[in-house]
Amino acid sequence: MPLKMLRWLKCRERQPAQNLYPPDTPIHSARYVVLDTEFTSLDRRANRLLSVGAVTMEGASIRMGEQFYRVLNPGVEVPPSTVLVHKLRQSDIEQGVPPREVLAELRDYMAGAVLVGHFIKIDVDLLRKELRATEHSLDNPAVCTAQVHRWLLRKGRYSEDLFHRLENVDLASLAKIYDIEFREAHHALDDAFVTARLWQKLIYQLESRGVCTLGELLKICTP
Repeated sequence: MPLKMLRWLKCRERQPAQNLYPPDTPIHSARYVVLDTEFTSLDRRANRLLSVGAVTMEGASIRMGEQFYRVLNPGVEVPPSTVLVHKLRQSDIEQGVPPREVLAELRDYMAGAVLVGHFIKIDVDLLRKELRATEHSLDNPAVCTAQVHRWLLRKGRYSEDLFHRLENVDLASLAKIYDIEFREAHHALDDAFVTARLWQKLIYQLESRGVCTLGELLKICTP
């Protein structure tokens, strides 16, 4: 690999994503990491990361060979009530990878990317909490697909059921609306792939509404 390219790659790894992409970057040109997480509970103080799944996109193209999935072992008991949701048993977690190791790999994987997720604020808040424990931060810009869908609804034709449609934005419902196959809920990698396919469709919808740059996108859907 040429020395100039190696220097560029090292610089890309160090710089936060918002510095890599100026506001006028076309949304079709940005690199996205679409991610999903599973965790122990909804208690923000005691919540711990159990699994993370992610796929890479270049614009609207899903890079099928570039995926990330890890099960973590945070050293805590998994509440039985949440096992019914994420299907990760205590024995699965005990065989997981130490959080510090996973987070280091994930930071490299996400370097220079715009993050995308369904209700991604939950994922970002949890990742920031876990990263703080390793003395790192998470400063990638993030896009919430639920917010994008709601924005598009508000820009469309008014209908009497608009309020219901604005509220009914869970991933399974949007997969049905956008004709996306949805097999398994609450598996981090499977949900990341569904979200990536949803983001593909939303990119074209956004462009049809005049949202063509990263700066315009982040104004309407940053969580």
